[in-house]
Amino acid sequence: MKKLFTGVCTALITPFNKHNDVDYVALGRLIKNQIDSGVDALLILGTTGEAPTLSLDEKKSIINFTIEIVAKRVPVVVGIGGNNPSSIIELGLYAKSVGADAVMVTAPYYNKATQDGMVKFFNHIAKNVQLPMIVYNVPGRCSVNILPETMERIAKNKLVYGIKEASGNIEQIQTIVRLCPNTAVYSGDDTIALPCYAVGCVGIISVASNARPAAVASIHKNFIARKVTTARRRYFEHLPYFQSLFSQVNPIPIKHELSKMGICKNILRLPLTPFDTNR
Repeated sequence: MKKLFTGVCTALITPFNKHNDVDYVALGRLIKNQIDSGVDALLILGTTGEAPTLSLDEKKSIINFTIEIVAKRVPVVVGIGGNNPSSIIELGLYAKSVGADAVMVTAPYYNKATQDGMVKFFNHIAKNVQLPMIVYNVPGRCSVNILPETMERIAKNKLVYGIKEASGNIEQIQTIVRLCPNTAVYSGDDTIALPCYAVGCVGIISVASNARPAAVASIHKNFIARKVTTARRRYFEHLPYFQSLFSQVNPIPIKHELSKMGICKNILRLPLTPFDTNR
C-alpha cells in the first residue's frame, strides 16, 4: 500500500499575534508539543490553518519554518489546495524545493467541477508538482463530492499516496477503502475516527490533536494493537470534546481551546471571529 504515515497527522492551526501577523514563537511551541506527544505527521496550510487568508509570502515562510524546526522527525504535508491550478502548482513546487514530504490538495471549490474534471484536475497537479499527494474530499466546504468511483480513478495515479475523507458518510468511506486498496485512506473527522478505523482507514488527519495529541493517538494505537475495548472506551471518553470542537466553524473552537492552554492567542483572521461563548 502507498502511504506516507499511519496514525495521527495533526492539521495545525496558524497562530497569529496581536498585530494579526503569523506568531512563529507560538507555532514553534505548538510543533514541539506535537512531536513530544508522538504524532506521526504534521499538516500545515490546511483549513484549520486558515490558509485562504494567508498571503503567498506567509505560506512560504510557514513552510520554511515548519520544515526547519521539524527536521525530518515526522513527515510534513503542505496544504496547497485551491481552485486555480497554476497557483496550486506554484506553491507545490516551492514546498517541494524546500523539502516538504508531501502535499495535500482539496477538491476545487467554487468552480464545482464535474467528476471527470476532478480526475483531470488532480492528475494535472500531480504531473506538474511530482510530490506524493493526499487528495482531500470535503464536500461541506467545497460544494462538490468526490464519488468513490471517481476516487478510484484518481488513486490510480502513482503519486496519490493518500485520501483524506471528510464527507462524514461512513458508507462512502468504506466504499473508497474497498475501491482503493493500494492507497491509504485517512479519516478527516475526529468525531467518527473509530468507525473509520473499523472500516479500514489507516489513520486520521486531526483537528483535535492540536490540543489533545496523546489522546487522539491513543485511540488509534489501541485499535491497531487489537485492544478494541480500550480504544472504544477512550474514543467515547473524548467524543464530547471532539464534538465541541465543531460546535462552531473550524478552527474557531480549537483556537479558543489552545488559547486557554497558553499555546497561542485567540486571534483569527476575518471572516472568522473568536469563539462565541453565548451560543
